[in-house]
Amino acid sequence: MSSLKSHLTLILALISIMLSIFLFRIFSNIMNLYQKNIVNNYSIVIVSTKPVTSLDISQIESIKPININFEIKKLKEKYKNIDFSNLQIPFFYRLKLKTLPSPSELQEIKEKLKNYDFIKKVMTKSSSQTKIYNLLMLLKTTSKVFMFLIAVLGFLLILKQLEVWKLLHSERMYIMELFGAPFWFKGASLFKTAFLDSIISLIITVGLIFFITDSILFKNIISELNINFKVNYLNEIILLVITSFLISFISSIIVIIGKK
Repeated sequence: MSSLKSHLTLILALISIMLSIFLFRIFSNIMNLYQKNIVNNYSIVIVSTKPVTSLDISQIESIKPININFEIKKLKEKYKNIDFSNLQIPFFYRLKLKTLPSPSELQEIKEKLKNYDFIKKVMTKSSSQTKIYNLLMLLKTTSKVFMFLIAVLGFLLILKQLEVWKLLHSERMYIMELFGAPFWFKGASLFKTAFLDSIISLIITVGLIFFITDSILFKNIISELNINFKVNYLNEIILLVITSFLISFISSIIVIIGKK
């Protein structure tokens, strides 16, 4: 019974760690894609007295002119008594940024733009941008804290499992050590147990991953975010395989070394 509990302890610990790593990576990728989507749809509008082709501001990725002919045509139709040919109409440009700026970075960009004499007005969606930025930062921080807590709890479970293994195998390993058994032979049963537990935890974790990513809820979230996101199962599974076997192998080594 105690042996079964020790196996369940390691399996649950490995599943919690691997699942937290997977969810953190997936969540980070989703947030990065969503942030890029926001950046593509977010822009700063400037009004200039002369044509603008470039600005010495590192955060700006592109400058695109805004065609206002349609608006001018509507004004001409509405105010027929005004001679628009004598009016000096300014130039309008849409500035796209490389990344989603923080509120302080956005304010810094605005100040830099205002330093140009020919730029008469700078228009930003500062309030909505601030809310989006703060929300993204909160979600990223929360996901990091969540992964850290799950990882800590998982390692605590593994430490408890090590203590159980020490009690279960201490006498046998001590006798083998007296007879001069080599390092790998002394820990053969531990390595075998850790390997089998890793395989079981991997199978369960992969099953949970496919269940989560194939769920209607997950697909609806991706659809609502309007991003093109696909899980690279091969890369994720390879990473989880390495993580699982590495943790189990190190755990076994610690137990065996602790017997010297």
